[in-house]
Amino acid sequence: MKDNLSKSKITIGLPSYNGENTIERAIHSLVNQTYSNFELIISDDDSLDSTSEICKKYQLTDNRIKFIENKNRKGWINNFIYLLDQAQTEYFMWAAQDDYWDPKFIEKNIQVLESNPKFVGSISKIKLVGNNLKSYYSNDSQIEFIRKYIGTYEEKVQDILEFNWIANLYSVFRTEQIKKSIIRKKFASWDFALLLNLVKFGDLNVLDDILMFKDTGGVTSEKSVIKLLKTQKLGWFKTYFPYVPITIWCLKNLGLKNFIKNNIYFRNQNFHSGKKIIRELFMNLKK
Repeated sequence: MKDNLSKSKITIGLPSYNGENTIERAIHSLVNQTYSNFELIISDDDSLDSTSEICKKYQLTDNRIKFIENKNRKGWINNFIYLLDQAQTEYFMWAAQDDYWDPKFIEKNIQVLESNPKFVGSISKIKLVGNNLKSYYSNDSQIEFIRKYIGTYEEKVQDILEFNWIANLYSVFRTEQIKKSIIRKKFASWDFALLLNLVKFGDLNVLDDILMFKDTGGVTSEKSVIKLLKTQKLGWFKTYFPYVPITIWCLKNLGLKNFIKNNIYFRNQNFHSGKKIIRELFMNLKK
């Protein structure tokens, strides 16, 4: 490789767990980016399949790749935080093991950030692929809904809460700002809280080009809300009352005016999540 890792401009953090079906495609699309001045750090969360072997194979052939095996499961939130902590570069992005990218994804998004100081992150439009589209939406749309978040902080907060989707988490970010925004407590909707923190520092851009592809085959088939929350190792209270922690966090961090203005979001989320969990507990008791 011509690039010196000490001069890498972007760190790519790829958290992995049981990703043997898709992770090779993900790594292949990242190492073939036209913007080659990067380091790729893969943190595997004690996979039970051949994910580790696939990653080790790539590490041996490309000195921009660093592979880390966690023998004790961190859970996805801690793994995301861990990868960000490793970054010493100007830019950072998280990469999901189910996704893959057009060769110009990193190049075009860094161009946006370098020419527009008001943006703290940039991503492209996303195309959904695979045979599980209806697990995402009720229609057959293949373009994932994604928005720019621009304007005043109050406008961005309202847009994030109303839109209720966090694909922007996989943007190319300015490392300094995303590190300032990171939250080191685990709770459901941690990713929403992170974006709400981040837009204090600037806007989030979306390119008109489709340069990112998300495999819908990676959508969890787990129908139990409780079991899904338990995989995050949140503790019993955050598992059975999942939207209470983010409601409290928003009350403390968004400011009273923003919280009151968007209070219907918090009421709806707490009501609907509570209803799902009560229904599931009742069904389990019947069984």
